[in-house]
Amino acid sequence: MAKKRRKISLKKVFILLSIFLVLGVLSVIAYTYGMDYYKKYYACPTLGIDYHKYPVTGIDISAHQGDIDWKVLSDNHISFVFMKATEGENFVDKRFIENQKQAHEHNIIMGAYLFYKFNKSGDVQAENFIKNVKLSSNDLPPVVDFELSYGNRFNKLSHDKIQNHLLRCLFELEKHYKCKPIIYTNVDTYNKYIKGSFDEYPLWLCKLCTEPKMKTWTFWQYTHKGIIAGIQGNVDMNIFNGSYNDFVNYIYNKTPKTKKKNESPSY
Repeated sequence: MAKKRRKISLKKVFILLSIFLVLGVLSVIAYTYGMDYYKKYYACPTLGIDYHKYPVTGIDISAHQGDIDWKVLSDNHISFVFMKATEGENFVDKRFIENQKQAHEHNIIMGAYLFYKFNKSGDVQAENFIKNVKLSSNDLPPVVDFELSYGNRFNKLSHDKIQNHLLRCLFELEKHYKCKPIIYTNVDTYNKYIKGSFDEYPLWLCKLCTEPKMKTWTFWQYTHKGIIAGIQGNVDMNIFNGSYNDFVNYIYNKTPKTKKKNESPSY
């Protein structure tokens, strides 16, 4: 009996050690990925923006920002606010309805975005957004937040299938809202999936640390560390590529800037 108990104990020890080893390896991978992401997208000084060149500034928010003092926000010369509306096939941001209501009441131009899940159907994600988001002619076009981050980085779909799902999502949104949706993405995802395949769609580019060299972006997210009165903590800051008149024309015409034939995007 003693030998049997000893064998069982050794087996348990082996199993526990194996579990700890696997968890250790996963922890190292997660830490390495997290540090790489932090160094690339956070560990750089906030840019000094030339507001004479880019006078139209805005922010993007979600439920993570919590309660917002919209009166104070509206007094801070914020021209537009993008806000999270949906994610994937059935998630709705719990503060979207209130954020949209407050933006309208305080005469801040608003836009709504869908956080896109690579492993979910593109048209079903569009349906979730359409069901929950009503946009007027005074609002910005719908946005698809399409980026290799969080769980999207570990998807198993092929490159072509991911692009086809995204195209289907964009098609459904354009059909419903009667304008070209905006694609939000970061540089890595742009180079891998967007560049050369979705150039007809307005681009909202996340490019931290340095200004994009290619100028045909429509919106540019330049920091995650913005401080704005009316919001507690950091908030993402954005600018529009043009003057106030260009911004008004964009809202009502909903047309993107297009690339020149000889222009080759470079970041």
